This record gives sequence, C-alpha cells and structure tokens, in this order.
Amino acid sequence: MGCLPLDKSLKSFDVYLWGIICLGIALLCMNIPSFEGWAHFLEVCFLGALIAFGETLAIPFPKGKGTASVAAPLIFTVIVLHGPAIGMWVAALFTLRRRDLAGQVPLKLVLFNRGMLSICAYVFSVVYAFLGGEFGFLEFPSGLLAFVLAALGYTMLNAVMTGEFVSLQTGLPFLTIWRQNIVWMLPNMFALFPLGALMVVVTKQAGPLVLLLFYLPLVVTKMSLQKYVDLKDTYGEMAEALGTAVDARDPYTQGHSIRVSEYSGLLGKEMGLDDEEVDLLKYVALLHDVGKVGIPDSILKKTDYFTYEEYEEMKKHVDIGADVIAAMKILGKGAEWVRYHHERWDGTGFPRGLRGEEIPLEARIIACADAFDAMTTDRPYKERMDYEEAREEIIRCSGTQFDPKVVEAMLKVIDEKILRK
Repeated sequence: MGCLPLDKSLKSFDVYLWGIICLGIALLCMNIPSFEGWAHFLEVCFLGALIAFGETLAIPFPKGKGTASVAAPLIFTVIVLHGPAIGMWVAALFTLRRRDLAGQVPLKLVLFNRGMLSICAYVFSVVYAFLGGEFGFLEFPSGLLAFVLAALGYTMLNAVMTGEFVSLQTGLPFLTIWRQNIVWMLPNMFALFPLGALMVVVTKQAGPLVLLLFYLPLVVTKMSLQKYVDLKDTYGEMAEALGTAVDARDPYTQGHSIRVSEYSGLLGKEMGLDDEEVDLLKYVALLHDVGKVGIPDSILKKTDYFTYEEYEEMKKHVDIGADVIAAMKILGKGAEWVRYHHERWDGTGFPRGLRGEEIPLEARIIACADAFDAMTTDRPYKERMDYEEAREEIIRCSGTQFDPKVVEAMLKVIDEKILRK
C-alpha cells in the first residue's frame, strides 16, 4: 500500500472512520444487556471500573498518534462471565478516558474507538462460542483453547483496525505503521492471554475483588512496553545530540549530521530497506562523523589543504567513530557502516581500500548522502553547489566514488524529494 494523495487519503479516512462507527453502534443496538439484579449490575460496574483503570496504563505509539491498552484481559473476563451483550457495552463505555470525557479528543474519534472495541468484543464472543466455549464460566482445559483463539481474534482484529486507522490518518503505508507501532507489542499482548483465562476461573470461584491482585502483571507489562518506547526515543535524542555536538566543533558543518541522516533515510527507503533498517540507518548516519571528537582542532578546523601527515590523522576518525558505535548495544550493528563510509566503489577510498560490494550497502548510502550534503553547503575550501550541479557531480562520480545503484536511487531522491521541497 503506497501513500495516498492528501484529498483521497482524507476521504478514505472518513469513510473508514464512519464505517467502523456505524457498524459498532449497530452491534451495540442489537445486543442490549440485561441484569439479574442490583448485585449483578454492581459487579459488572466494578469490573468496568477495573477496565477504566487499566486504560490509564495505555502505551503511546512510537510513531503517529495512538495508544495500546493492556486492559484487554479484563474485557475478556467480562465477556466470558457475563455474556456478549454486557461485554460489548462494558468494552465500549468503560474504556473511555479522561481526555475523551473532557472533550480533548474529537467526538468522531471517541465514537470510532467505541465502535472498534464493540466490534472486537463481538468477534471474541462469536469465536469463543463457535469453538465450544461456555458463557458464565471457563472449563479447564477444554475451554482454554476457545478462550485463547477468541483472544487472538480480538487482538489481531484490534491491531489491524488500529493500524489501518493510523495509516489513513498519517498517509503512511499500513506495513510501515504495523512494523513501527504494532508488531513489537503483540508478543506482550499474547502473553496476557493465559492471565485472562486465569482471571475468569479465579473470579468465578472467589469473586471479582480478587482481580485486584492481577493488576501487578498488567502494571509490569505497561512498564515494559513504556520502557521500550522511551528507550527508542532516548536513543534518537542521544544520537541527534551527539551529532549536533560534533557539528558544533566546526561552524561550517552545522546541521550536517542531521541532513546526512535525513538523506540516508530517504535513500534507504528508495533502495528497499525495511522500516527498522531505515530507522537504524538514520541513527547511525547521525553519528557518521562522531569519530571527529578524537581529532585535534588544529586539523579539524583547518581552512587550508591538509599536509600528508594531517590527512592521515584525519582519516582516523572513521575507526574512532566505529569504535564508539560498536560500544552502543542498539546501534552496534552500524559500526562498520561508519568505519567504511569513506570507502569508494573503485577501491581507492579509506581506511581499508574496499571496493564494490565489499563495502556494506549502508556505508555506500551514507557515503553518497554525506558527499551530497558536503557539495551543497559552504565549506572553507569551496563554495556550495546548487542542487542541479551536485546532481551532475554525483552522476559523474557513479562507478568511481559511488555505487551506481545508490546513485540511481539518489537521483530519484533529489528529483522527487529534495528539489520539490
């Protein structure tokens, strides 16, 4: 799925949004709950309050607007113990958050979430009943398979519907949203299925108050997922800060690392790298010159040509940078990309004189992005080229300095992304 034009994307978004809202409302209207008395009603409200608290543990997506809830096992518990109708209404009403009630979220988005959760709860009920599950209790072990498969259906449908929502909202491909925001959460969600089944059995035997004991695993899951999101944000901020610090040593290269990271990401996408690979490439490209921290200012800031000895000293920055990257667990895979980003396709580069595909692809990408930015910014020893001149220079160096395939991709990036800004 490619990115949609803005007007078409907005139209598709509204059709999808209101389609889910209408289907969810229709299912709720067809499943009006009934209660056996006040005690039954209060028990359901207590379970709903636990779900509402679980919504406060929601995890924000790393990319785009949206969150993931860890309260699903409690919704499963309500559906199994109290039937589809009550389960659907509880899922729709008790997942409302403070921002929803305070009017901070547009009404149509609030309704969309109600519709989506109602549909998912309905699917859980249908799958559970179809596989022989009994409402009112969960019989071990025969009912466990029905419960787990119903929970799987709920979770996957919720994930797909949410992914499509964010995709249409942002204009990004569905697979990009899936990889960046959803797929990493799924193992944690799947791990909660047995906990949900245990909740049903224990609640049936000991009453709903015992569910308070189950909040520790949910809190731990929330903390684990949040830590992952925060860690990704921290690495991005750290890489940008280090890149900026390196650029700050030389006024002529201010913003260089950020631009090289941007160009490298565009090139990586153009050459078919997946989203995780592109993210890593962008982080590493931010730090492609981090080894310059080990180069004396007398060399780094020199405005004239280097002597042979100074040039040999300057070349050491790639090995220093690679060692820095190798020491960083998440970015360590990119150490060789930094080490070899000054190698040339014809084998005349440094530090090892690698040629052709001996040079890692990501290093070849960073090399081209690095050179393009160097060409199009002012330096002490030369005036900047305009983008058209830089484009022609990259073509001229294809097959000598640069990988011809990377050049082909770079020309598309220049023509379609850079010149059109």
